[in-house]
Amino acid sequence: MTIRAAALAALFLLTSLPVAAEQVGARAKGGFPESFFIEKIPRAEAKATAEKLARAVIAARLIIFAYAGKFVDPKLGDKGFSGEVFESQWRAALEPEMIDATPNQKRLYEKLIWAGRQVMDNNQDRINTKGVGWKNFLPAKWEREMGQVLTAKTGIVIKQPGRAYRSPVNVPDDTERAAMEHYIKAGHDENKPLMSTAQWGKQTVYRHIEPIRLMPPCLPCHGKPKGELDMVNFEKDGLESGDLIGLMSVTIAVKD
Repeated sequence: MTIRAAALAALFLLTSLPVAAEQVGARAKGGFPESFFIEKIPRAEAKATAEKLARAVIAARLIIFAYAGKFVDPKLGDKGFSGEVFESQWRAALEPEMIDATPNQKRLYEKLIWAGRQVMDNNQDRINTKGVGWKNFLPAKWEREMGQVLTAKTGIVIKQPGRAYRSPVNVPDDTERAAMEHYIKAGHDENKPLMSTAQWGKQTVYRHIEPIRLMPPCLPCHGKPKGELDMVNFEKDGLESGDLIGLMSVTIAVKD
């Protein structure tokens, strides 16, 4: 075979090889998690606003957590935790935060409370079902659904990226993943929020990230022994009380 013939044969072989297919189900390349912010906060208010929103969501989680025992009691029907009851308790918890809130922050508080109550109202049939213990309603589920409702209404992104996420909604982005690595390496005493600005497309955003620590009542699902199946067939994480389980992540658009 001549050199020219050999080269042509090699070229034919290369062009005949199957092209590697792109991964099915992977995130589309490019783009941003949220590219249309209806609400935009003055840059000077961004830090305080993000902090207030984070504290407000944490306060709501604690209120819901206080009812967790009732939620899983199969003997109870009506749990006495309607959207109205939840909103009333939440507003009471937020009163100190409202004292120095700016008009912008008060407006966002109202939209946050509206979104949170919508989710609680939507889940009444679930939490009031009698004869069933585990109903898949915990603070994490409420926050996940509330975040989606709030994003639809405002563009603001509030999420809880997980150390070992159980919902695709909680997939961490690169910034959140780096934050988790920071808190894990730093240990239980490091709880200072991480704050930064970023560019999402043409929009400047302010990001507030702080750790969510594992509480003792959560150990049956996230504790030890690692790998053992929990009540909903997820593998336990092998964590201890105080370990990082996820993040409170708030992203708001800023304007000058």
